[in-house]
Amino acid sequence: MEESELRVGGWEKKSGSRWLKRLFTIILIAILGFLIIGPTVINYSPAYVPSSSLYLANGMWNGPFDIYYSKEFTGHVKISSVTYETTNDQSGKLKVITMSSLINLEDFRLQERVIERVKEEAKSEGMVLSNGLILSDDELDIPTGYSIYQWDALPNSAEYDFYQEAGCYPDFDLIVKCESEIIAKAFVWNQENTMTLQYQTIICIILGTNVTIINQATELIEDVI
Repeated sequence: MEESELRVGGWEKKSGSRWLKRLFTIILIAILGFLIIGPTVINYSPAYVPSSSLYLANGMWNGPFDIYYSKEFTGHVKISSVTYETTNDQSGKLKVITMSSLINLEDFRLQERVIERVKEEAKSEGMVLSNGLILSDDELDIPTGYSIYQWDALPNSAEYDFYQEAGCYPDFDLIVKCESEIIAKAFVWNQENTMTLQYQTIICIILGTNVTIINQATELIEDVI
Protein backbone atom coordinates (compact mmCIF):
# COMPACT_ATOMS: atom_id res chain seq x y z
CA MET A 1 0.00 0.00 0.00
CA GLU A 2 2.83 2.37 0.88
CA GLU A 3 4.60 1.52 -2.39
CA SER A 4 1.47 2.39 -4.39
CA GLU A 5 1.18 5.81 -2.70
CA LEU A 6 4.78 6.61 -3.55
CA ARG A 7 4.20 5.77 -7.19
CA VAL A 8 1.09 7.89 -7.42
CA GLY A 9 2.93 10.83 -5.88
CA GLY A 10 5.73 10.39 -8.38
CA TRP A 11 3.34 10.29 -11.29
CA GLU A 12 1.59 13.48 -10.15
CA LYS A 13 4.88 15.33 -9.83
CA LYS A 14 6.01 14.20 -13.26
CA SER A 15 2.69 15.25 -14.82
CA GLY A 16 2.87 18.73 -13.24
CA SER A 17 6.42 19.19 -14.51
CA ARG A 18 5.32 18.18 -18.02
CA TRP A 19 2.56 20.82 -18.06
CA LEU A 20 4.99 23.51 -16.93
CA LYS A 21 7.34 22.61 -19.77
CA ARG A 22 4.47 22.71 -22.27
CA LEU A 23 3.33 26.10 -20.99
CA PHE A 24 6.87 27.48 -21.20
CA THR A 25 7.21 26.13 -24.76
CA ILE A 26 3.91 27.73 -25.83
CA ILE A 27 4.94 31.09 -24.35
CA LEU A 28 8.36 30.89 -26.02
CA ILE A 29 6.81 30.08 -29.41
CA ALA A 30 4.36 32.97 -29.05
CA ILE A 31 7.18 35.41 -28.23
CA LEU A 32 9.34 34.19 -31.12
CA GLY A 33 6.34 34.37 -33.46
CA PHE A 34 5.68 37.96 -32.40
CA LEU A 35 9.32 38.94 -32.91
CA ILE A 36 9.62 37.26 -36.30
CA ILE A 37 6.19 37.73 -37.86
CA GLY A 38 5.23 41.03 -36.19
CA PRO A 39 7.07 43.41 -38.54
CA THR A 40 5.64 41.68 -41.62
CA VAL A 41 2.00 42.18 -40.62
CA ILE A 42 2.28 45.78 -39.38
CA ASN A 43 1.27 48.26 -42.07
CA TYR A 44 2.08 51.91 -42.59
CA SER A 45 -1.26 53.61 -41.96
CA PRO A 46 -0.65 57.37 -42.19
CA ALA A 47 -3.35 59.58 -40.71
CA TYR A 48 -3.96 62.76 -42.69
CA VAL A 49 -6.20 65.79 -43.08
CA PRO A 50 -8.62 65.34 -46.01
CA SER A 51 -8.56 67.98 -48.75
CA SER A 52 -12.19 68.83 -47.94
CA SER A 53 -11.16 70.23 -44.54
CA LEU A 54 -12.13 73.92 -44.35
CA TYR A 55 -8.71 75.58 -44.18
CA LEU A 56 -7.25 73.31 -46.88
CA ALA A 57 -10.26 73.79 -49.13
CA ASN A 58 -10.18 77.60 -48.86
CA GLY A 59 -6.41 77.77 -49.42
CA MET A 60 -5.40 79.18 -46.03
CA TRP A 61 -3.36 76.01 -45.37
CA ASN A 62 -1.52 73.81 -47.87
CA GLY A 63 -0.36 70.21 -47.88
CA PRO A 64 0.40 67.48 -47.38
CA PHE A 65 4.17 67.94 -47.74
CA ASP A 66 7.22 66.00 -46.55
CA ILE A 67 5.70 62.53 -46.37
CA TYR A 68 8.14 60.26 -44.50
CA TYR A 69 8.20 56.59 -43.49
CA SER A 70 10.49 55.01 -40.89
CA LYS A 71 10.76 52.08 -38.47
CA GLU A 72 11.64 51.57 -34.82
CA PHE A 73 12.37 48.45 -32.77
CA THR A 74 13.33 46.40 -35.84
CA GLY A 75 10.05 47.14 -37.55
CA HIS A 76 7.67 46.48 -34.65
CA VAL A 77 6.70 50.16 -34.76
CA LYS A 78 6.17 51.71 -38.19
CA ILE A 79 6.04 55.49 -38.34
CA SER A 80 4.63 57.77 -41.02
CA SER A 81 4.33 61.55 -41.00
CA VAL A 82 2.84 64.29 -43.16
CA THR A 83 3.21 68.07 -42.86
CA TYR A 84 0.84 70.98 -43.51
CA GLU A 85 1.72 74.69 -43.58
CA THR A 86 -0.02 78.03 -43.76
CA THR A 87 -0.05 79.51 -47.25
CA ASN A 88 2.71 82.01 -46.42
CA ASP A 89 4.95 79.21 -45.00
CA GLN A 90 5.87 81.50 -42.11
CA SER A 91 3.13 81.55 -39.50
CA GLY A 92 1.97 77.99 -38.94
CA LYS A 93 2.99 74.36 -39.32
CA LEU A 94 1.18 71.11 -38.52
CA LYS A 95 2.82 67.69 -38.51
CA VAL A 96 0.70 64.54 -38.20
CA ILE A 97 2.68 61.50 -37.03
CA THR A 98 1.23 57.98 -37.01
CA MET A 99 2.88 55.14 -35.08
CA SER A 100 1.48 51.70 -35.99
CA SER A 101 2.13 48.57 -33.89
CA LEU A 102 0.55 45.35 -32.63
CA ILE A 103 0.47 46.66 -29.06
CA ASN A 104 -0.91 49.82 -27.49
CA LEU A 105 2.01 52.23 -27.06
CA GLU A 106 0.19 54.20 -24.36
CA ASP A 107 1.98 52.25 -21.62
CA PHE A 108 5.45 52.52 -23.15
CA ARG A 109 6.84 55.94 -22.19
CA LEU A 110 4.43 57.63 -24.59
CA GLN A 111 4.60 61.03 -22.91
CA GLU A 112 8.41 61.05 -23.15
CA ARG A 113 8.21 60.10 -26.82
CA VAL A 114 5.78 62.94 -27.49
CA ILE A 115 8.08 65.46 -25.82
CA GLU A 116 11.04 64.16 -27.83
CA ARG A 117 9.09 64.52 -31.07
CA VAL A 118 8.01 68.08 -30.29
CA LYS A 119 11.57 69.04 -29.34
CA GLU A 120 12.83 67.62 -32.65
CA GLU A 121 10.24 69.59 -34.60
CA ALA A 122 11.03 72.80 -32.72
CA LYS A 123 14.76 72.29 -33.26
CA SER A 124 14.22 71.89 -37.00
CA GLU A 125 12.74 75.41 -36.98
CA GLY A 126 15.53 76.87 -34.81
CA MET A 127 13.57 76.88 -31.55
CA VAL A 128 13.86 75.57 -28.02
CA LEU A 129 10.92 74.87 -25.73
CA SER A 130 10.08 76.35 -22.36
CA ASN A 131 8.54 74.27 -19.57
CA GLY A 132 5.40 72.61 -20.87
CA LEU A 133 1.83 72.42 -19.65
CA ILE A 134 -0.72 69.60 -19.76
CA LEU A 135 -4.06 71.03 -20.88
CA SER A 136 -7.61 69.72 -20.83
CA ASP A 137 -10.38 70.42 -23.33
CA ASP A 138 -13.47 68.21 -23.43
CA GLU A 139 -15.06 69.91 -26.42
CA LEU A 140 -12.72 68.77 -29.20
CA ASP A 141 -14.09 66.42 -31.83
CA ILE A 142 -11.25 63.89 -31.74
CA PRO A 143 -11.13 60.32 -30.32
CA THR A 144 -11.67 60.00 -26.58
CA GLY A 145 -8.72 59.66 -24.27
CA TYR A 146 -6.62 62.29 -26.02
CA SER A 147 -3.93 64.34 -24.28
CA ILE A 148 -2.89 67.95 -24.98
CA TYR A 149 0.53 69.50 -24.27
CA GLN A 150 1.64 73.10 -24.82
CA TRP A 151 4.91 75.03 -24.67
CA ASP A 152 6.17 78.51 -25.44
CA ALA A 153 8.71 78.16 -28.23
CA LEU A 154 11.78 80.38 -28.00
CA PRO A 155 13.82 81.06 -31.16
CA ASN A 156 17.59 80.85 -30.95
CA SER A 157 18.08 82.60 -34.28
CA ALA A 158 16.16 85.26 -36.21
CA GLU A 159 17.35 83.86 -39.54
CA TYR A 160 14.49 81.39 -39.97
CA ASP A 161 11.64 82.50 -42.23
CA PHE A 162 9.18 81.05 -39.75
CA TYR A 163 9.85 83.91 -37.36
CA GLN A 164 9.04 86.76 -39.73
CA GLU A 165 5.37 86.65 -38.80
CA ALA A 166 6.25 86.76 -35.10
CA GLY A 167 8.46 89.83 -35.58
CA CYS A 168 11.56 88.19 -34.13
CA TYR A 169 14.84 90.10 -34.08
CA PRO A 170 18.17 89.94 -32.20
CA ASP A 171 18.67 92.71 -29.64
CA PHE A 172 21.99 94.35 -28.71
CA ASP A 173 22.91 91.32 -26.57
CA LEU A 174 22.24 89.05 -29.57
CA ILE A 175 19.28 87.55 -27.71
CA VAL A 176 16.37 86.93 -30.06
CA LYS A 177 13.16 88.69 -29.04
CA CYS A 178 9.73 88.42 -30.65
CA GLU A 179 6.84 90.85 -30.82
CA SER A 180 4.36 87.97 -30.47
CA GLU A 181 4.72 84.58 -28.80
CA ILE A 182 5.34 81.38 -30.71
CA ILE A 183 3.34 78.42 -29.43
CA ALA A 184 4.11 74.71 -29.73
CA LYS A 185 1.23 72.36 -29.07
CA ALA A 186 0.75 68.60 -29.31
CA PHE A 187 -2.41 66.48 -29.43
CA VAL A 188 -2.03 62.73 -28.82
CA TRP A 189 -4.45 59.82 -28.90
CA ASN A 190 -4.52 56.06 -29.37
CA GLN A 191 -6.96 54.03 -31.40
CA GLU A 192 -7.39 50.38 -32.33
CA ASN A 193 -7.98 49.29 -35.91
CA THR A 194 -10.23 46.27 -35.49
CA MET A 195 -9.91 45.36 -39.18
CA THR A 196 -6.12 44.92 -39.05
CA LEU A 197 -5.82 44.13 -35.31
CA GLN A 198 -3.30 46.94 -34.98
CA TYR A 199 -2.99 50.00 -32.76
CA GLN A 200 -2.31 53.52 -33.96
CA THR A 201 -0.83 56.31 -31.90
CA ILE A 202 -1.50 59.70 -33.50
CA ILE A 203 0.71 62.67 -32.57
CA CYS A 204 -0.25 66.06 -34.03
CA ILE A 205 2.32 68.83 -33.51
CA ILE A 206 1.47 72.50 -34.10
CA LEU A 207 3.88 75.42 -34.33
CA GLY A 208 2.09 78.75 -34.62
CA THR A 209 2.89 82.45 -34.32
CA ASN A 210 -0.48 83.43 -32.87
CA VAL A 211 -3.64 82.01 -31.31
CA THR A 212 -5.61 82.27 -34.57
CA ILE A 213 -3.13 80.00 -36.35
CA ILE A 214 -3.21 77.54 -33.43
CA ASN A 215 -7.01 77.43 -33.57
CA GLN A 216 -7.00 76.84 -37.33
CA ALA A 217 -4.54 73.96 -36.94
CA THR A 218 -6.67 72.52 -34.13
CA GLU A 219 -9.66 72.45 -36.46
CA LEU A 220 -7.53 70.64 -39.03
CA ILE A 221 -6.65 68.06 -36.36
CA GLU A 222 -10.35 67.49 -35.67
CA ASP A 223 -10.67 66.41 -39.32
CA VAL A 224 -7.76 63.94 -39.21
CA ILE A 225 -8.69 60.50 -40.54
